[in-house]
Amino acid sequence: MKIAILLLSMVTILSSCTSMNKNKNDSNKNTTDKDNNKSPALTAPKVRKVWVPEKIEGDKFIEGHYMWILEKTTSWSQ
Repeated sequence: MKIAILLLSMVTILSSCTSMNKNKNDSNKNTTDKDNNKSPALTAPKVRKVWVPEKIEGDKFIEGHYMWILEKTTSWSQ
């Protein structure tokens, strides 16, 4: 029984080590592909968040809420 537990724990440790190495190699492969790809990237947009207080318009009640205003759109960068 002790040998079976020892063998099972060794197999588990070895299999977890090999799967970690596979993930490392895959991530290295992706970074070299990105380095070779010279496509432009998009810049982040500039957005302003404004609080609109609650109000009553005629027979409508509008709860307070945030409104996001787009000040500058995204653009291509080189």
